[in-house]
Amino acid sequence: MQSNGSAFGGSATSLEVLYTGKPVSGWGGLVAVMRYLEKRGVRQVLAQALPDGRTSPNQIPVLDIALALFATVLTGGRRFAHLERLRSDDVVQAILGVARMTSAMTLTRYFGGLVRSQIEHLSEVLSQFGLRRLRAPALELPRFGRRRWAAVTSLC
Repeated sequence: MQSNGSAFGGSATSLEVLYTGKPVSGWGGLVAVMRYLEKRGVRQVLAQALPDGRTSPNQIPVLDIALALFATVLTGGRRFAHLERLRSDDVVQAILGVARMTSAMTLTRYFGGLVRSQIEHLSEVLSQFGLRRLRAPALELPRFGRRRWAAVTSLC
């Protein structure tokens, strides 16, 4: 057994712990991606591409819903339900610039309500923006072991 430099003390292990009043998140890497997307004008492109015929006075803006989907995919989310782990993170909300984070239910309800012509328009606008389509596994796991494939946009 070592007498010097153990993990609990000694001259070899001197670790100073400081606390900060700044918010901290494990998803801080989103800052660079969101700055890049903002510089490219992602909000204007999404505003042009996404329809919004909703009338609820308590609705979350469509841009916030789309940005929440981006954040979910960029943080490793493979299911819509993985959005829930970001909902309580105030830092992620600040990075995305949203007042209130959407729920997985709202996300699926909005994108599930799009009709074919709206999806084609969205795809066309995003391809002009520089996002290309690729084959990737769907965000929902397949039933009975069969893998379904879905077109998902990626940052390229």
